[in-house]
Amino acid sequence: MRIIFLAVVFFNISIQAMVEISIPHNGIDRSYLQYIPPNKNVNDPIDLFIGLHGYSGTASGFEKETTGGFNTVAKKYGFMAIYPQGIYFYDNSSSSFVSSWNDLAGSKTKTPLGETCATDAAIYPKYPNCNSGGRCSWTSCNDDIGFIKKVIDATINNKNIRNIYVIGMSNGGMMAQALACEYPELFKGAANVVGMQHKDLSCIPDKPINFIIYGGMKDTTVPPINIRAADGYFYEPMNKTFNSWSENFHCSVFINEEYLFTDNFEQKTASNCKGGITITSILNKDRGHLWPGIDQSVGFCNTRDQSNLEINECRVIKNSWGNEFIVKLLLEL
Repeated sequence: MRIIFLAVVFFNISIQAMVEISIPHNGIDRSYLQYIPPNKNVNDPIDLFIGLHGYSGTASGFEKETTGGFNTVAKKYGFMAIYPQGIYFYDNSSSSFVSSWNDLAGSKTKTPLGETCATDAAIYPKYPNCNSGGRCSWTSCNDDIGFIKKVIDATINNKNIRNIYVIGMSNGGMMAQALACEYPELFKGAANVVGMQHKDLSCIPDKPINFIIYGGMKDTTVPPINIRAADGYFYEPMNKTFNSWSENFHCSVFINEEYLFTDNFEQKTASNCKGGITITSILNKDRGHLWPGIDQSVGFCNTRDQSNLEINECRVIKNSWGNEFIVKLLLEL
């Protein structure tokens, strides 16, 4: 397997070193960023987090802006982080950078009960190589699940990986759920952040896996409660996903709680499930389509790690609580 390493070193206290790695998949050179905390013995067991950017986002933008510096929490808790890059193109009609993940739902128009969008829905730029998705399709049609599995396999072959977690924002959250469904035995846990999958296409794995689904009550982009989004696309309600997973894995203990932790939250937890897993639904009552701890829609940018991308440079954004909030939930599973 041909793997190319491109090292980019920063002297920022929170980002000691990022490495861009290129790996071929299905005839296309794909890439991802890799971060290993400093002073970590290369032979020691280490947990791995896969972080997935949202629609038209980037790997470096996810780390730098979307999450407000995810490497900082990776350094604190001593885990390795990998940020894959979705396939992208520059749309001539809108002069915009387009990137996405094929979660096997966004690349389709038809569902068993209808279509994934309304007749008056917004139509998004189509990938030049994707001709069969139909009117409502808006993501890549490439084998992104296979690409990320290949990245994980290559990492396992070179590092002493202990537990693997996958997290993602928006379309990246949809992709995290798709990976959990496809390879449940590979991950210790998965977290889908503001990424409800399309209505009637939301997947459930055939084997148990710890799962967290997080939504913002004020989200109109991928709404966790209302089925129809502002752009006319239909999404599976978060509560239905929680109930479907809990039922599928025969969970018998349920806890509902409301609490204040910077924001107001409503959390549902299903436990005593098949395989000893836990299913968690978290609704942030104060936020919209945002990563926990971030108050603006960001991540559509690049850093020197991905200097080949012709888009704006990322800014420094601080996240005082959101990354730890999600990470601790996963590490405690």
